[in-house]
Amino acid sequence: DELARYLSTDPEPTTDPLMWWAARRAMYPCLSRMALDYLSIPATSMDVERTFSKGRLLLSHVRSRLSAQSTRAVLCVGSWSLAGYVKSADAKKIADLSDISDDDSEASDFEMDEGWDRIDVDAVESGPSKRW
Repeated sequence: DELARYLSTDPEPTTDPLMWWAARRAMYPCLSRMALDYLSIPATSMDVERTFSKGRLLLSHVRSRLSAQSTRAVLCVGSWSLAGYVKSADAKKIADLSDISDDDSEASDFEMDEGWDRIDVDAVESGPSKRW
């Protein structure tokens, strides 16, 4: 059991827990994914305030028809892109809806390249390209 194996080891001092988990993702695949999820939660409300500010910019009168799910997805992909987990070219390709009309918005009518939704966890090892 992965959790039992992790709990049986002695704690190691580290200054960067994200790097620690990224280096051990082969040893603890499930725990490392969970750790990345939890460790990416902001420790203060400052990032949350910035997110809400970005939400205000995102939900302009032009985009007032975005659903709550779409809004969350756009904010999430934006954060991942800034952190280096998603390639900017892929995010731009998804965001460019100018060549898709309302009639063509069915998911089956529009196909993206293989791997467009892949999150680059290796970017954690090299560090984020930008911070908020």
